Amino acid sequence: QGRHGTEGGPPPLPSSRHPGLAVPRLRRCGEFDTMGDEGEEEPKYKLYVKHQEEPLKTGSQNYGGYGKAYYEKGDTYFGNYVQGHRQGRGVYTWKKFGDSYEGEYEDNKKHGFGKFVYRDQLDEEEEPDEARPPRGGTYIGFYSEGLRGCKESQNPSESQSEGTFTYVNGDIYVGQWRAGKKNGRGTYTYAKDSTKLVGDWENGKIQVGKWVFPNGTFYSGKFRYNKPYGQGVWVFPNGNQLTGEYTQKDQPGEDDEPPAEDDENAPPKKDPKVWVNFKFGDAVAVRGGSMAQASLYDD
Repeated sequence: QGRHGTEGGPPPLPSSRHPGLAVPRLRRCGEFDTMGDEGEEEPKYKLYVKHQEEPLKTGSQNYGGYGKAYYEKGDTYFGNYVQGHRQGRGVYTWKKFGDSYEGEYEDNKKHGFGKFVYRDQLDEEEEPDEARPPRGGTYIGFYSEGLRGCKESQNPSESQSEGTFTYVNGDIYVGQWRAGKKNGRGTYTYAKDSTKLVGDWENGKIQVGKWVFPNGTFYSGKFRYNKPYGQGVWVFPNGNQLTGEYTQKDQPGEDDEPPAEDDENAPPKKDPKVWVNFKFGDAVAVRGGSMAQASLYDD
């Protein structure tokens, strides 16, 4: 029986106020998806094996080999069993929404390399809900104990933690995961404007790194709530640099519903909505291979 928890949508794009600074003002994005996964308790099912027309009377108990399980609520599992557990290669398909996982299992949980496709199929009796956010996306990468990436106790840089998540809106995250969340080195690319967040992630959010624009301009520094925070530097294609500091101010409207995060099993704590403002520091212009203090707007 699939348990449909919450899965993280893309992080909102950073935005900034730069009086006189030619850095684009960006959109806020972040539609989130509702994801499917196996429940902790096995539902009722019928297990068919090779060379037998009738299902096994004892289900998968102590069974080893290939089998086809048809669950009471419409889910299916076609794959390998070891001592009655899903283990090895298999394909699990959820009736609700039509999600599917194809990959490796261990002790009934996704474990190893696999591909999870999230869909938005409706039951025949279900009416379309235009107000419901679209869901979908594809994850290809490693799992540990049912969650994307390595275990909570492991270091993503020293474990099999890599995975690529393509979101329903076209955004893509490529990098490391831990216990189902973005954690470690990774790059998030926004489909709408091709900007990127590149750096170190923790609990689904970037902590330090670069905010990169298609024209080569980038900001390097720390982040909070996936937005620039604290001291950092803007670097422009001509080599000019502008140092400064970002501050954040809470926005009103804290009664809004919290967005979903990269946790498959529980709703996350809501991030506050904030405005960010950049306070100018020193500007450095590069001319003829040398560096000199200058106005940012010198030709």
